[in-house]
Amino acid sequence: MNILVYGDSLSWGIIPNSRDRLVFAKRWTGVLQQKLGDECRVIEECLNGRTTIFNDVTRPQRNGLETVKMVLESHSPIDLMIIMLGINDFQDVIGANAKESATGLANLIRTVQSIKPEPMAKPVQLLVIIPPEIKQPLGQMVVKFSGFQKGKGSEAEYLKQIKALKVDTLLASDHVSLSQFDGIHLDVEEHFVLGQVIAERVLSIPKTLL
Repeated sequence: MNILVYGDSLSWGIIPNSRDRLVFAKRWTGVLQQKLGDECRVIEECLNGRTTIFNDVTRPQRNGLETVKMVLESHSPIDLMIIMLGINDFQDVIGANAKESATGLANLIRTVQSIKPEPMAKPVQLLVIIPPEIKQPLGQMVVKFSGFQKGKGSEAEYLKQIKALKVDTLLASDHVSLSQFDGIHLDVEEHFVLGQVIAERVLSIPKTLL
């Protein structure tokens, strides 16, 4: 089974308050790979700063909607696509609020549902991970996310807007918290927990759907 992870720095594995990256085995994607074993292949397509549908004027290619078709075609065939995006929509350079970000995520999901990477390919099964709501940016993230309160209520808004799209969802905050060091990313312990939780969810999906 091929599993494509489409995410941002929370999945890329940035170490909070640094530009360093956790090794694969310590990232939640690596934990997922270890839990699922060799019968599954976890493909990482994670980019620091990636948004749902918004352009970042300071950094090109961060718009998740613009690159998703290319990514799906590049890695086809894909049995399961895991999307974990949204938190970068609340950067000051983007300035989206919770409703706008949720609309962006819903549009991204609809686009994925409409894509057939190959003429005979079956629809891609989706698992959407809802990122935790930002409570308080810390350290290097304070300036970048000074308007973070625009994202208040983001989790509820995401769930509300994608409910009609009939995709499997997982609320990350039920299991992990954002970093105690920068308030935006995931500490290594949270990566471990999240990887295990996602593995359990993946294993619960009926094989007939994959």
